Amino acid sequence: MAGEVLAADPVAARAAMRSIEESTRAALEDLDYVLGVLREEEAGTAPPRTLADLPELLDRLRHAGAVVEPEPSGELAQVQGTLSRAAYRILQEGLTNALRHGAGGPIEVRVVAGSDVLEVRVVNRTGTGPGSGAFPTSGLGLPGLAERVRLPHGEFEAGPDGPQHWRLAVRLPVRVSA
Repeated sequence: MAGEVLAADPVAARAAMRSIEESTRAALEDLDYVLGVLREEEAGTAPPRTLADLPELLDRLRHAGAVVEPEPSGELAQVQGTLSRAAYRILQEGLTNALRHGAGGPIEVRVVAGSDVLEVRVVNRTGTGPGSGAFPTSGLGLPGLAERVRLPHGEFEAGPDGPQHWRLAVRLPVRVSA
């Protein structure tokens, strides 16, 4: 049947093939994302990272040459379980994006542990610096973060913060056990 369409209307056939190719590529990217999440969950060889591991993450960034300005506030050690793991992964992704796409300069990291909400923010310079666009990406980082944040009914914002900065801001509700 495809051969008949190709012979009868080559323009329409090429358009259909491009559409199929794009759909296939998108499906493969989705599958790659899901497999990455599953691999992460199955890895099990190392304990999952939490906010308690944040100093180590920041040290690794500094060792890589990044200037990191942390601003922790509240009792981070009191943030436990899923919320602590989610916050760590959000910070990890935000900091990775700042290194990949930022223009150098300081990366501001703010973590505020309140009684009702945990706030996480990463702000970096944008432009045509050494990190700007230097690494290939899947384009799934921010959508994946948005999903991770919305699952526990959190708030997610990512975008320009003035003419020369990019901001990732997340608010996650803290559930207190009775």
